[in-house]
Amino acid sequence: MEFSDAEIRQVAKYFADRENNRRTSARNSFFGKINAIYNGGVQTLVEVVSVSGNSITSIITNGSLARLGLKPGMLITAEVKAPWIQLCKNDSAPHCSADNMFQGTVCEVIKNRTTAEIVVRLPDGTELCAIITEQTRKQMAIQHHDILWAIFDAFAVVLHVD
Repeated sequence: MEFSDAEIRQVAKYFADRENNRRTSARNSFFGKINAIYNGGVQTLVEVVSVSGNSITSIITNGSLARLGLKPGMLITAEVKAPWIQLCKNDSAPHCSADNMFQGTVCEVIKNRTTAEIVVRLPDGTELCAIITEQTRKQMAIQHHDILWAIFDAFAVVLHVD
């Protein structure tokens, strides 16, 4: 999926405006274009391709599809809350039921007695934040510069039309 110069300018303006007016608790977001919509009996799968080419899959109800008026080619934001992102320390893509899997490098670890915030930077510069227990971080021995998979299910992806 290609982005026109006008769409890239719209994306840049959107991100500048969005950062100035951000009103969501979800830290993980992808801005992109709807690539495909697969309508099911009760729910619909929406595939979003970000400007950098990442593909994000979301499952929404058919009612939400109609209410939002989603169509292929529309610009949209896909967001995921940090606790919904799981981390995996495999060299290859994990074999699991998660629909969205991204490999990146740990660029930040903030920890306290009970939880740890792990920020994984993808090759395109996108940063994904995951919240896990500190006990799990210790068991996995997650440290700065580790290579991890950030994975999340399509049901965890919230779509926003601006």
